[in-house]
Parts: sequence; structure tokens; C-alpha cells
Amino acid sequence: MKIKTAIIGTGISGMACAHFLQDDQEITLFEKNNYVGGHTNTIDVNENGSNIPIDTGFMVFNKVNYPNLIVLFEELGVPIKKTAMSFSVQHLPSGLEYSGTGFDGLFAQRKNFFNPGHLKMLMQINRFNKQSVIDMESSEFSNDSLYEYIKKRNYGADMMFKYLLPMSSALWSTPTDISMQFPAIALVRFFKNHGFLGLDTQHEWYTVSGGSKEYKERLVASFKDKIKINEGAKKVIRKENNKVTVISESGNHYEFDQVIFACHADQVLPILENPTKQETAMLGNFSYQKNIATLHTDSSVMPKNKKTWSSWNYRIESKKGKLSPSTVYFMNSLQQVSQNQNYFVSINDPGNVDPKKTIKVIEYDHPIFTVKAMETQKSLGKLNESGPVFYCGSYFRYGFHEDAFTSSVELCKKILGQNHPKVKKYETPLFSKSLTSA
Repeated sequence: MKIKTAIIGTGISGMACAHFLQDDQEITLFEKNNYVGGHTNTIDVNENGSNIPIDTGFMVFNKVNYPNLIVLFEELGVPIKKTAMSFSVQHLPSGLEYSGTGFDGLFAQRKNFFNPGHLKMLMQINRFNKQSVIDMESSEFSNDSLYEYIKKRNYGADMMFKYLLPMSSALWSTPTDISMQFPAIALVRFFKNHGFLGLDTQHEWYTVSGGSKEYKERLVASFKDKIKINEGAKKVIRKENNKVTVISESGNHYEFDQVIFACHADQVLPILENPTKQETAMLGNFSYQKNIATLHTDSSVMPKNKKTWSSWNYRIESKKGKLSPSTVYFMNSLQQVSQNQNYFVSINDPGNVDPKKTIKVIEYDHPIFTVKAMETQKSLGKLNESGPVFYCGSYFRYGFHEDAFTSSVELCKKILGQNHPKVKKYETPLFSKSLTSA
């Protein structure tokens, strides 16, 4: 008789676990939303009778930092295409607009040739790109937040608030005050590994042709009848007979041999009855930021100077006396979605997008990486030593798609064995490398 396994959540972590375990175990997936995929969420837009698939969550990847995802895509025959990972900043209080796409982007506003503040910022960015890599190896900065590091190295406010914080806040979808508390060395290491420290260090980036639904549909095809949509887990109870009971939100009771929490870390403790001290301590160190993604066609939120239009556009404006940041993804640049209409995905738009041009509004949660959370990452593997309750998710490392998928690979190697043909070909660096390690 096969082991009965419940998988809670159908984001990339949950889908991956189901993919790996389906042949050896009897699986059931619980999904609280009305769709499968979590951040793998492609919206189909009707444009004059043609279907335009546009991603609103997971959008891009590269072959250097997403090795396991590449292996999966090759296995599934997922079509991919090259994309451009350009970045711009629009600082409305000062009127500054620039992009990182070469000389013409940095000086898209020609007046900045003679702007000492802008020239100083660019020189400091260049210094940061070189100096931070050296400092990354020094214990002097190992416990510094990004804000503390910037102050120690005497970087100016423009460099911090018009470059570094926009970059980090856009990457992790976090407010600037939280980004300032991000461990400096972890951020530098991430920037270095992803080719963000200079024009000559950039990787080739890709997107899924036809949207990320193309990989999702291939991945779930063999087990989609095992997924309970609109049926989240309300309570998970360990039993004395080493079984686990899952009570669904509709009140149904199910008994399993093991349960995998493939959801966000902060969603576990509210539904897991009598968690261990270890589970409470570790999972309690993770918190999440709610972010609103708005798919729309309103180009008024983009920079005024079209020379600076980029794939990622960070917009800073003043609302009621406070700075209000948002990120605008230009989907025609990122995914070449249309030649007739410009499409955008705004993250945390403060109310600028014309409702008449809004196509879809979606809420996503992203992990917040505090010092405590990053320290906890080093020990997360201990949660999966015995069962019958197991864990995986993007919070095991950087919070991105590759991290979520690789955490599932690591877990399934533990469950099935390192040399099981389903998982043998994948790399598993997560439990030996936290976000703060190399």
C-alpha cells in the first residue's frame, strides 16, 4: 500500500513535491485559492479577438542562478525566449528619471550632464559595485544592515534612495524601510551572483514563451485530478498512531501518513495543532509583506522620458506628505506580449492607475528577510529530519522561484532517497547554504 501524502499549497513548491512523489505515493493537494500555481499566475487578456497571456507573478529567470528550474523546463519541454532585464528610476519629487541601460539611459535627461548630484550618484554607484564585493569578504560588515553599511562607507542619500533602495525594494517587493534593514552582505552577494554589479556583469535573462502557465500546465497534467481547488487546510493534527489528520475549510476530515506544508511559513502555525517548540521558534521568525499586483494598460505611470522606459521601473512619488514607491513591470519589454497595446503590471500602485484601464488586481505575499529570519534559515533543515510533517518553500533561501523549487527537491530527496531517478539530476544546495552564506 502506498504512503498517503497531503501537500498544502500548489505554488511551485507544492507542484514540485507532487511531481516528484506522485509515482511512489498517493498524493492529495489542498489549494485555498480558485486557481493552481500561487505566483505562477498567467492572465489571459483578450485583445481584439486574440489571446494575450501575461504573467503577474513569476516572470523571468536566468541559466546561472536558476539551474534546477532549467532542468525542469528541459524535462517538460517548456518553450523559453530571451528577455531584457533593464531597470529605471522615476523620482517625482526631484524630477529625476534615468535607466541603467548604457550612457543614453543614465543621461536620458541631458541636463544631468551638468548636475553635480547626479554625477556624484553615478560615481558612488560605480564605487559600490567594486568596493562592496571586497567588503563582502570582511567580517567588519558581517552584521551590518544595508543602512549601516551605506553610512559606514559614506555613500550619499541620492545613491541610497535613488538607486540602491529602489533596486532592492523592487527585487524583493518590500517597502524601503524594510529594505534598509536587509543584511548588507547578503544583498551584495545576491547582486554579485545575479550580475547586478556593473554593465559588464549581466546575465542573459529568459521568460517562458506563452507565459508561466505553459510550464504549470505541463507540470500538473499528470496529477491535476489530485488537486482540491478552493479547499484550503483549516487544521492539521498529528495523531498518536503517527498519522496526520487534515481538516479542510469545508469541514471534511482526511487521514494521511505524512503532510507537506508547501505554503508560506507564516501560514503554518495558525493551522498546525500543537506545533513543537522548534516549529514555533523557527517558523515564527518569518513574516510576509502583502503586495497588490495590478495588470493594466495605463502608461501614465511610466517615466515621462521614453528613453528610460525599462522592463522594471521603480516610481517614487509623494502622497500626503509621505514618499510612496511602486514598481511597474513593462510587459511588452519583459515578455513581448503585444505589438498593438502596451501592458503593465504595477506592484503597490498608490491609486494612479485608471480603473477603466485596469484588467486584473491580484494579491501576493512575499517573505521579509530580517536578520532573525536569515539566521533561522541555517537550521530549517532540522524541521525535515523525521516527519510526519515536512516543510518547503521559497523562505528556505532568497524567496525566489528557484529557491522554492529547490527546497522541494531537497525535501523529496530526503523522502525518496538521494538517488531516486525523479530527483537525482537536481542540485540541492539549500540546507548547506543559507541566504547569508556563499
